[in-house]
Amino acid sequence: MIKRLLMLFVAISFVLCASIFAVEANKTVSATKAELIAPPPTAKPAVLPANAIEKETRMSATGKVTEISDTMLKIDRHVKGNSETMEFILEKACPNITAGDKVKISYITKDEKNIVVKITKITKTAKHHAKKKTAAMEEVKAG
Repeated sequence: MIKRLLMLFVAISFVLCASIFAVEANKTVSATKAELIAPPPTAKPAVLPANAIEKETRMSATGKVTEISDTMLKIDRHVKGNSETMEFILEKACPNITAGDKVKISYITKDEKNIVVKITKITKTAKHHAKKKTAAMEEVKAG
């Protein structure tokens, strides 16, 4: 009885797999027929105007501010155990950022220069609250 059920399962699987391959083969045949019937395109491909701006890739960096002015920002960041200094060009002054602050910078690269798009000051409030909770829990456990 088990052998018959197993053979039935194998037969059904074979039929389903064969039908999938037949559908895929039919799609490729119809695609080649359409290529043979359709005339070659005569229209020229669309040309972008000279002033069209390509979308630039935004990158991000997190680190400690070492130097800041109205037009430039330097941060020290740690990557895989190595420390590196990155320079950025500011389009607007950031009066609330000072040297020593930890920041997250979103930037783009133009003409081999890093231009700041967005700068966010990182605060440690979330970690501070977590430490308070664990300290309070330890006091409860001890008491």
